[in-house]
Amino acid sequence: MTAIPAQHELKLDEATLTPLVRAVLTNVQAHLLDWSVQPLEGGFSGAAVYRIHGHAQTADGRQPWSLIVKVITPALGSKEPTAWDYWKREVLVYQSEILAGLPEDLIAPGCFAITEQVDDEFWIWLEDMAESNAAPWSLARYGLAARHLGQWNGNFLVNATLPSEPWWRSADVRQRFAQAEPGISHLPTLRDHPLFAELLPDDTVDRMQRLWRERAQFLAALDRLPSTFCHRDSVSRNLMSRPRPGRAEATVVLDWGMAGYGLLGEELVPLFAGTLQFVAVEIERIAELEGLIFAGYMAGLRAAGWQGDERLVRFGFTALAALKLGVADPAIKFPRVAQRAASLPADAEPPRLLSPGGYAQAAALQIHLLDMGDEARSLRDNL
Repeated sequence: MTAIPAQHELKLDEATLTPLVRAVLTNVQAHLLDWSVQPLEGGFSGAAVYRIHGHAQTADGRQPWSLIVKVITPALGSKEPTAWDYWKREVLVYQSEILAGLPEDLIAPGCFAITEQVDDEFWIWLEDMAESNAAPWSLARYGLAARHLGQWNGNFLVNATLPSEPWWRSADVRQRFAQAEPGISHLPTLRDHPLFAELLPDDTVDRMQRLWRERAQFLAALDRLPSTFCHRDSVSRNLMSRPRPGRAEATVVLDWGMAGYGLLGEELVPLFAGTLQFVAVEIERIAELEGLIFAGYMAGLRAAGWQGDERLVRFGFTALAALKLGVADPAIKFPRVAQRAASLPADAEPPRLLSPGGYAQAAALQIHLLDMGDEARSLRDNL
């Protein structure tokens, strides 16, 4: 996560806050008494995020209130509307109708208002979704989140028309390959590098390069998969639980700036591999997590009424996970890190892999992703 820029000053006044507080409390007579501002950590975009909280006087007495404001500026990302990091996409998502079609088990924070400031800056005023129970999720809970996401994705395969706005994120596997191409040839030279030897043991590089050589065949098969609409950033840090008496928890999904078109099964890639970049999991349970989220996702698709071939979902998930995160990502990142390490003074601390489970979990995940690539190859040749 990126810390809030200290130089960003959030200027608030009673006239701005009063209608927002009344919306939070659903009380048009509420009178604002006080407020304070708490900077929060933002996402990788670097957006400044704040919790605004205080008290208001109502006919029922003094009431607490809180809401979240997210500050979106052009400096946060690309100016290209279909780019993965298009700076304005989350503003446009909340101005669109797409979130009105979420299934009841999948929740986005309510948006009270979007206010435009100077210099193309936007403030998104959101419902405060602070979890009442912030305990770490069980692996089964990730499976439940996958079910909720699958039901939403499945709805676009069966009942809903894909939205046609030009600013939705588009399929990006070819772009990732283009970014990875310069680094592929460098991977063999990194096998004995002290920063990467543990991540590239035995035949790991050979397996990565084989998948790379077969990319045209994989792309041709992926092009035949159905498209749906996805959040596309469903990592653990963007997910929360909403308890519901007498019912299973709902899944709250934050940060909609990467939403857009995705292939069948693609929603699972960040939920599985992306989550493991933030959450430490026992190595022997990585396969269990993968199995739980796939089963949950399939259950969600079926609940939405999609009756297609499960192998198509499995191929989309395994192929995209292996190609994007098992091959392209290391080819993009590892040579850059090696170059950066080589430029440091001899006594400087070298860059380290950021992984909650350390190198052992990262290495186990890399092997698992390549195993998924082997499965995708078999599926590709038999679909």
